[in-house]
Amino acid sequence: MKFSKIQTIEKILIIRLSSMGDVLLSTMLPRILRKQYPSARIDIAVARQFSEIFIFNPYISNLFEYDKNASLKENKENLLKIATGKYDLIIDLQRNFRSFHLRWGLGKHVRKIKKNRLNKLSLVYFKRAIKSIEPIPLVYLKAAGVIDDGMPLELWLPNEKQAVYVRKKTYSQETKQVIALAPGAHHATKRWQPEKFAELSEKIFSNYKYDIILLGGVADKEICGRVKNIAQCPITDYSGASSIIETAKLLDSATLLITNDTGVSHISAVRQIPVITIFGSTTPDFGFSPFRVQSQIIEKQISCRPCTHIGRSSCPKKHFDCMNLITVDDVFIKVNEILSLLISASK
Repeated sequence: MKFSKIQTIEKILIIRLSSMGDVLLSTMLPRILRKQYPSARIDIAVARQFSEIFIFNPYISNLFEYDKNASLKENKENLLKIATGKYDLIIDLQRNFRSFHLRWGLGKHVRKIKKNRLNKLSLVYFKRAIKSIEPIPLVYLKAAGVIDDGMPLELWLPNEKQAVYVRKKTYSQETKQVIALAPGAHHATKRWQPEKFAELSEKIFSNYKYDIILLGGVADKEICGRVKNIAQCPITDYSGASSIIETAKLLDSATLLITNDTGVSHISAVRQIPVITIFGSTTPDFGFSPFRVQSQIIEKQISCRPCTHIGRSSCPKKHFDCMNLITVDDVFIKVNEILSLLISASK
């Protein structure tokens, strides 16, 4: 049902439980809903480990933290305490059994995301999409039935809650520049080799003398440690960040991020830090590229790719050409392109 057919919109619930990248890609929606319905109550349900993405967002009325360790019944009971009656509209961006159970009986009207599973399967098994795939943030807006405002994603930090949100980093030759590297990823087939990240660090430092920092969560400590130990140049290792907000604050100091296809690339996008993303077993064709930020994609078009839409623990073909064929020079060329544009724009 279209919004235009709903007589009154006073209470809205958005459900986008996981993962980090998916939640970040949904951050346009509260802003656009608030513009369209300035007096409405806008609640959002999100997995507890990703709730900080919305905790300082001024467009949200109530934040429900979904506990994956609790039962479906417990989560529903806890949401009922917040809901205080039915919502005029529920926007289900998760569309699985958990989100169905959570929203059942709570919404007068429900709009659900179209997951386009056939497109994903076609890409993985036949290496071509059945139809054109839109960027995921626009898929979310379409599910909600709202109009794109042309603005980027958002992640509000504590000191920005009462301020106007402006995230546009400017390059200054008088300021020490920082290049951030994020060599980690949950799945092995999404990781460019640590040795190459180390060599890239040396090349950047040799040519630009910029500070180099490593970013990542607790699970990325080992990989970041390897990069730092191999590289023959100064590197500061900030991996082991315990929160998304902490990573965002570190990224704010950076001129450019170089990362694998992980959630960190989307943190860079929401903070408007230029980003180079290295794709291995996955592909931007799934719609998960960095959104509305200055960016470059590094990938090799080989016949077996993509072999998955989320990543694998190892290469099913045993050659891992999707990452092995990406050279340090391939990435460094893109580094030069972005830095040249930033330097030119600053003059």
